[in-house]
Amino acid sequence: MRIGRNEIIEELTEHIRKFGGEPGEWRVGTASHDGRFKIQDDREHPAGMAGLAYREAHTPYAAADAVEYLVSALGLQLDSDAFPGAERRSALQGVPEPGRLVFIYRKTPSAPAPPAGEHAALSRRAA
Repeated sequence: MRIGRNEIIEELTEHIRKFGGEPGEWRVGTASHDGRFKIQDDREHPAGMAGLAYREAHTPYAAADAVEYLVSALGLQLDSDAFPGAERRSALQGVPEPGRLVFIYRKTPSAPAPPAGEHAALSRRAA
């Protein structure tokens, strides 16, 4: 279902509150339905994209406006794949065809693998 800018901001902000983390840990961008952004199959998402969520805007302009707000007012970072070379600039700059899907995910560092033969320690609580 396509929704407006304010609903996108409200729903994605609530999603961020639910998953936690600092706003600067979250990435935001837009995508189109042309297959470059596959959201149907979780196996295709890298492990560093925790909390992936998306909403479809009425227009690409509403999507870009929502991204602009999430970056400038809330401090999210533009996704480097969706916006190559982008830092904290307008969501429309450098994007030839903005999409209607607004996505967010929490950038998580890759956890180092434990040395061979070692297992993670589990703590026990007294009953």
